[in-house]
Amino acid sequence: MSRTISRSAASTQRFHLVREKNLQKVEQIKQALEQESHLFIVIMGAIIGSIFSIFIAYHLTPNFIEYALLSVIPFALAYSLRKVYIHTLIHSQE
Repeated sequence: MSRTISRSAASTQRFHLVREKNLQKVEQIKQALEQESHLFIVIMGAIIGSIFSIFIAYHLTPNFIEYALLSVIPFALAYSLRKVYIHTLIHSQE
């Protein structure tokens, strides 16, 4: 009985070591991807965000504050699209 317990403990220990190494690799890949610009994804997100902003602004009454808030949409969409792209790249390799 003590052999099975010691074997399972050793197996659990190895499992945790392998899991920690995998998590470290994922973190290294994430840091490397965060440093890249991903220019195509950012430009595509900015263009799509600009189209949304123009569409929304066309249907609003002229107000400077609303237009100022609408100018944030392209940046927010580009940033979020880049984050989704990085998340997809990281989790597609698993």
